[in-house]
Order: sequence, then C-alpha cells, then structure tokens
Amino acid sequence: MPTADPTAPHVIDAPTTRAHRTLPSGWLRGLVAGVEAAMLSWLTVVVPAVATYVATAAAPALGEASWQAAAGLGTSLWLLGHGGPMTLAPGATLSVIPLGVTLLSLALSYGATRRMRLSTAGSAAFVPAGFALVALIACGLAAVPGARLLALAGTVLVSAVGAGLALWRVGAHVGWWSRAWARIPTAVIAGLAGGARAIGALCLLAAAAATVAAVAGWERVLQVQGAYAPDVVSGVVMVLTQLLFVPTVLVWAGAWLAGPGFAVGQGTLFSAGEVVTAPLPAVPMLGALPSPGSPALGWVVALPVVVGALVGWWLHRRRRQDSLAGAASAALAAGTTTALAALVMCAAAAGSIGAGRMAVIGPEPLAVAGMLLVEVGGGALLTVLALHPATRAAIGARVAGLRERSSHAEAASASGRSAPTATNVASASAAASPARTATNAHSGRSAATPRSAAIPRSAATPRSAATGRSAATPDAPTTGGTDAASGGTTEDATGSPPAAPGPTFTHTSRDAHDRKSGARDTGGWGGTRLSEWSSPQDGSRSSGPQDA
Repeated sequence: MPTADPTAPHVIDAPTTRAHRTLPSGWLRGLVAGVEAAMLSWLTVVVPAVATYVATAAAPALGEASWQAAAGLGTSLWLLGHGGPMTLAPGATLSVIPLGVTLLSLALSYGATRRMRLSTAGSAAFVPAGFALVALIACGLAAVPGARLLALAGTVLVSAVGAGLALWRVGAHVGWWSRAWARIPTAVIAGLAGGARAIGALCLLAAAAATVAAVAGWERVLQVQGAYAPDVVSGVVMVLTQLLFVPTVLVWAGAWLAGPGFAVGQGTLFSAGEVVTAPLPAVPMLGALPSPGSPALGWVVALPVVVGALVGWWLHRRRRQDSLAGAASAALAAGTTTALAALVMCAAAAGSIGAGRMAVIGPEPLAVAGMLLVEVGGGALLTVLALHPATRAAIGARVAGLRERSSHAEAASASGRSAPTATNVASASAAASPARTATNAHSGRSAATPRSAAIPRSAATPRSAATGRSAATPDAPTTGGTDAASGGTTEDATGSPPAAPGPTFTHTSRDAHDRKSGARDTGGWGGTRLSEWSSPQDGSRSSGPQDA
C-alpha cells in the first residue's frame, strides 16, 4: 500500500471567479430602435426625391441624371436637417437647417424608444448609436459635399434628446440623473416647467403670426409658384420641400414677435417696427414676407410680456414658493429657460443659402434670446412678486401706516385750530381797549391819570387793601384768553403763558374813590365797578403812587 509523501504539495482545486462585463439588458432593442428611427426619417426625405426623378425622367433638363443622384440629393438634404451644411459652390453654402427634418427625427426616436419598451439609461444609450450608424452610411451616399462630422454630431444629439424624453415620460430611474435632479432647488424646477410652457405659448403665437402673414401675402406666393410653371409632380415636390422649412419660418416669426426680427439677405430687416427689403430669392414662401409699405406693428412685442405674466400667474397658482426669493428664482428660471431655448432654435434657423448677400439669413440668436429674457422673465417676475402673500402683507402694512399718519396729522391740525394763539389774544385785547376808553371818558376821568394815586399799594399785592383778598387768590377761575374782571391776560389750560401781555389797568379802593369824587355807594358785591378801571395811554403804564 503506497504511502503519501509528506513533503509533496497538497493542491486544492477551487473555482476561479472573474468579473465579466456584459452589455446592459435591452441593448439590442435600443440599437434596433435607433436604426429604425433613422431609416424612417431618411426614407421620408429620399423617397419623394426619387419619385420626382421617376416622374420627370423624360425631361431634357435632367440630362443623364439617374435615380442614384436623386437619392444622393435627398440624402444631402437629410443630413442638412441634422446640422450638416451643403457646399453648393466655392464660397456658396447652404446652412439654414430645415427644422422639419430635425423634428421628424426627434419624434421618430421618441416613438421607437417607447415602442421598444426601453426603461433604463443603458439600453436607451444604444438608440443614438443605431441612429449614428445609419447616418454614417448615409454620408457615403450624399451627392453634395458638406460637413459630415457636424451631421453625425447632429444625429446623435437629436436621437439622444428623443430617447431621453421617452425615458422621462415613462418615469425611468436613471441613477446619476436622479441624483443630480434631486440637488436642484424646487424653485428652479418650477421655473423649468414654467419656461416649457412659455416656449409652447410663443410657438403658438408664432404659428398664428405666420398664418396671418401667409393669408395676407397669398397672392404673391401663388405668383412666385406659378412663375416656375410646374407640372403636378413638380408642384407637389416644391410644396413638400417648403414644408420641411416651415418650422424654420416659425422661428423667424418668433423673432419677429420678440422685436429684433430677422434678415433675408444682407442689409434687410423684417421686424414689427421696421421693414427694410432688397431683392429676394424666388422662393414661393418668401412671398408672405411683409412689404415696406406695411403698417408698423410695434405693439406685438408686448405679447411675450403677456406670456411671461401668464407664466408668473401659473407659478403662483401651481408652484407657489414660500418666500419672495424663491418666487423670484422661479420666475427668473422660467425666463432663462425660454431664452436658452430661443438661442438654440435661432442658431439653427440662421445661416446662409448662397454667396454674397444670401450669406446672411435668419434672426440674430443673441438679440432674440436677450429680448425674450427681459420680456418673459420680467413679466413673470413682476407677476409672482405682485401676487405673493408677503408682498400683499407689506403693502397692507404700508397703507395702514399711511392712514395712521394721516389721522394723526388731521387730529393735530384740529387741535391747533381750537387752541388760542398770541395773535388772537392781542386782537381781543385791542378790540376791548376802545370800549374801556369810551367808559372812562363818560365818567369824566382822563385815561392819562390813573386812579392808583389815591391809595398807594404795591403792584405785587393787587386789590388786597380794598377787598381783603390775597394776591395769590384770583377773582375768578383762570382760563385761557382775557380775564373778564381785570382785562388782563391769564394762562391757558396747558399752563403756557400767552405770547404777548395785554394792557395793564390799575384801580383804587371804592372808599378812596368815593372820598375823592363824592360819588355815592351803589352797592354791589364789594368789588370795583367796571367804570372805576382806568386804562393807561399808549406807551405808558401805571407805576403806583408816583403817578399822582
């Protein structure tokens, strides 16, 4: 029986585990969705071009052209719809994007993603890959040279936006996107929703403006179309080709509503306030452009402000923020979203359609974006601030404060009118002086000779000798105005002395007066008669016994 060698190594077989990288679930469906969307979009443009060739193959103007050339021309137009310009001749480039092709590819990418039931970011990432694969093949079929890299980048961007919208619509959970979205403030999210609504409203207004312009210039459109004398097939192809540029024209109409307007050739301007024209290309749809004699419609620039106000009202009703700062942030976010979207769309709708003057076509992106930021953002900001409860509370407190100040001012004015003044007291004293002078004359006494010489007494103790009352005890209660007994001036109810003293009168006791004048006693309560008071002349006062 063999024995095991103790020095032999003991090997234990263990299964090795290696990390295998696998493709995300549903990647093939995502790739198929991208290829399907790209093929449908490409065929929508290429098939009418080939059909036109077949219908007009016998025309001498076609020469030796083939259906492959027609398909290549349609392919070049399809690439142009994704941002790839076409080089028509040295120095002549066609770069104005037919946004109809762009929107078609975006809608097909969205629909294909939804139809394939893609619910993860990994599987949806293959939609742009499949779309770009078809675009790469199409670049080899294009008949007109152009920037192929720009076209490939455009196809990836458009298909990615479509697939992303589909994931957002189904509520798919994307890790990094969900974490980034959770960090965005709620006010900014509300502003993004408001900006989307503002963009939709502006698109509707632009469509209405373009429709009105087409109706007004329909005769010119038919004249330009009839100048080509097309047959049925050619007429249909011309109409379909122009329909691809209808969204581009709507962007021009939006720039017209915003204020800056757009150009169709260098040196031209089509805006609500001014129209400057020059010779235009013979394109039927350009016949709807306003003529120089058209009335100025500067008031249309107020429509984006109204849209901003409506967005602000929606933010106040549906996405109300607790603070004024949050409400202002939401309004500014809505205006910024609108401006950025306008910047992208105007950049896509601007470019060139040839050489020379035709190298300048479309709106100025920065000018349009800046105007919409002011109009939409400003309208939304003013609305949310005016409707916010904090603003109403502040205005109410301010109004209450103004009312309280007004009531206090009215009360102070009323009390000032009722209180005696120095002027009123002096006037009353001056009015009483003639009456006292007349009384003295009737009794046979001179006003210049005071009666105080009969009984010398100190000015500091008036009437104490005659009546036995102390000078500290007044004859009557003191009130504001003039003393009815002495003719002097007393303090008012507030204790403040009058501004100017009244005239001073001196008197003698009744017994001394009787001994001097021989008058008999007429009785009374023991005081001095009014006729016994003497008034000093102007500029003099009684000074006691020295006057005698």
